Amino acid sequence: MGRPRTPKKVLELRGARRKHPERMRKRDGEPVPLEGIGPPPAHLSEVEAVIWDELVSIIPEGVLGSSDRIALERASCLLNRCRTEQDSWRSANEKDLVWYLGRFGMTPSDRSKISVPKPKGADPWEDL
Repeated sequence: MGRPRTPKKVLELRGARRKHPERMRKRDGEPVPLEGIGPPPAHLSEVEAVIWDELVSIIPEGVLGSSDRIALERASCLLNRCRTEQDSWRSANEKDLVWYLGRFGMTPSDRSKISVPKPKGADPWEDL
């Protein structure tokens, strides 16, 4: 099985459009979520909803959209289980959790592949 395709937004954050514009042109027709991630689903437990908010706050800005809600829900539930069911936590569960976190750029190797542009005005010496 081949490596999963990297989301276009993640490629853009890594600077792929500048480095390889010809590759990115092929992906210009990809769907773009119309809305942000939004609040946690009502059916999550109180703890899972807190974990949802925690993950949203630490996932790099611009990565999440409305179409990522189910994946983030799964990651929230798995992280809750990891924290509360340590005696019955299996390596397969750990693999699933790391897989979901990696998709959101939350492992060291995945995070190293993302570069978030600096907001204008962040450096007071920029205009000099």
